[in-house]
Amino acid sequence: MRDYSAAFLALLGAYLKALFTPARGRHSAAARRRRSTRVRRYAPVPAPVEASTPPAPNPAPVSAPRLAPPRESFPADEVALVRPYHVSRERDLDRVQAEATARLHAWIPKQTPPPGDLLAAPVEPRPGEFDELAALVRVWNDQRARRCGAVAA
Repeated sequence: MRDYSAAFLALLGAYLKALFTPARGRHSAAARRRRSTRVRRYAPVPAPVEASTPPAPNPAPVSAPRLAPPRESFPADEVALVRPYHVSRERDLDRVQAEATARLHAWIPKQTPPPGDLLAAPVEPRPGEFDELAALVRVWNDQRARRCGAVAA
């Protein structure tokens, strides 16, 4: 019992010490992080311009240098050397898409849908459609009645 009390008091003392100790660490409000001293907070103030020197006149605008026209023209099919790669890639994509479509159509049964509105309820039940179900329900009800009668008797 004495060991338990000593351990409990030590734990309680640690909690109290942590409660009254100021927060430290990266995210504590008491110890804010300071900015790096390498970063200048503001740009330096520019030196004042002397009033005695007159402003320089604007030079005439210089036009951009023009390229010389090509010596000969090339057909676009000869210049576009990357085009055969793109054509073969497009053909591969078309082939893969065709194979996937063929696999999908192979899974789907080829049945023609029945004529008429498929979402409408049938107008009249066909004879013999629920006869088997009705017979099974009657048998089930008879069995239930016999079980209940046997339990009650």
